[in-house]
Amino acid sequence: MKRVTRLIILLAIPALIAIGLHWHSAPVHAADTTSQQADPAGLEARGRDVQVIDGDTILIAGQVLDIAGMDAPELGQQCLHNGSFWDCGMSSAMQLRKYFAMAPFDVHCWPGDQERAGKAGDFPIVECGIGERDVAAAMISDGEALPIAGYSHRYDRLSRDADNAGIGIHGGDMIAPSDWRVGKRLDGETGRCLFIADGKGNYLSTLDPRFADFASDTKICSDEEARDMNLNYLPPSP
Repeated sequence: MKRVTRLIILLAIPALIAIGLHWHSAPVHAADTTSQQADPAGLEARGRDVQVIDGDTILIAGQVLDIAGMDAPELGQQCLHNGSFWDCGMSSAMQLRKYFAMAPFDVHCWPGDQERAGKAGDFPIVECGIGERDVAAAMISDGEALPIAGYSHRYDRLSRDADNAGIGIHGGDMIAPSDWRVGKRLDGETGRCLFIADGKGNYLSTLDPRFADFASDTKICSDEEARDMNLNYLPPSP
């Protein structure tokens, strides 16, 4: 009987390892806590192929996508910490870029809940996962973004935890990104507009490697503003 028990245990170990690897590589849907495969209509890309436009907007295969459930400080937005301004919008964008650049698994994105997205217009909304890591949840936990009210109770809880710990943008004063986009600023804030238009119906983020060679006098303060102007993100050269 002991030999049979040992045999069963030995046979079970590889099966448990295989199950563990499966769950580790399966993307997590952001609006709930269940693990499931990406929607067949979703996107898959290597992390280094995901281009970050700002703290909650990405470009995959030429398509601009808003990450659902979170709202990050705008790229040129500043926050106040211990009496000094810091570029919290740029910090959020760089943290998002770091997630993708260091991704040990492929990035999976699938359609998010448009009705709860919290942004006007018909912007494409997606939830994204890197293996088991929910990208929006990670950004909110790290104090790099705020949750969209009503999108996910889990996100709300993660944001409260980050706020209680004073992490990231919770460690000082800031204008909510939605208010910043309509022109509100902290007293003394030098808000910068870090998107430019080419006069041909396209716009570009300062994070884009092509930005240095791109001359324009048209400054735009957010990705949302650019799309409200019916501009398209500048496509890569063929």
